[in-house]
Amino acid sequence: MLTIKGERKQEREEKADNYHMMERSFGTFQRSLRLPDTIDENSVEARFDKGVLKITAAKRPDAVRAERTIAIKKA
Repeated sequence: MLTIKGERKQEREEKADNYHMMERSFGTFQRSLRLPDTIDENSVEARFDKGVLKITAAKRPDAVRAERTIAIKKA
């Protein structure tokens, strides 16, 4: 099971001659994903760049299937 937890904070401020307004909002979130049994738990990596979270998970070596070529015969 992969669980992602986060918190979002947003703040906005607006000033003018006759008023000053400030808004704040925040909240937490959590998402859980069931990973396949073929995933190597020690190879899971996460990167956060420019507001995007990228999670990479590799398969276990014993779960990778060997490729094979199938010859196509003419009828």
